[in-house]
Amino acid sequence: MSKEHPWDFHPDLTADRLVEVAKLLRRGRHDAVDRHDEEIGDDNWVLGVRAYNCGRFRVIQAHDAGDNSWLTIINPGLQFIFAIGLVPIRFYHGDGDEPHKRTCRVAYPELDQLAIAFEEEENDEMVFRFAVETVIDGAVDAIKFVGLRHKQVIFSWEVPLPMGEVRRFVPIEVVTDLGKELPAPQVDLPGDDEEVAKSAG
Repeated sequence: MSKEHPWDFHPDLTADRLVEVAKLLRRGRHDAVDRHDEEIGDDNWVLGVRAYNCGRFRVIQAHDAGDNSWLTIINPGLQFIFAIGLVPIRFYHGDGDEPHKRTCRVAYPELDQLAIAFEEEENDEMVFRFAVETVIDGAVDAIKFVGLRHKQVIFSWEVPLPMGEVRRFVPIEVVTDLGKELPAPQVDLPGDDEEVAKSAG
């Protein structure tokens, strides 16, 4: 039987769980985008670092809340690794169908957890990633759950995220040019000029 979906590789990777985590990552990135301010020197590097930290924070926050017993944190640090059920997962910003080399690196805690989640012959160096794809302003366009083996994409499943999401409202400042205040115009009736001239003569 061909494997095309995450749950084909491990039963812990259910669609509902993947959607929940993807929503957290999207919310984290949008937190970063909403706070991005080029007027104080923020650039794409700042946005990327902040988006990663905000996504990591959202996942840790959800874990600490205890609402999802299937969500665990393996490494809460900058080399962030969490798990859905038994399966260790990391996330990155970029194309889900063309991951970069750094994305494919596997940390030792991840390897240890993979050995628990899979029998060695089944796993064969399979790793799992959330790929956060964005539009030009840095907001999320799509999130894909990707399975990699030997740096090759085995599957790339786009997470079906709900369309609506409340974003922080930033009012647009409207500048109105009131112009220069002029005095009221003097209005004369026809023939007034002749009357004035006679009285002056």
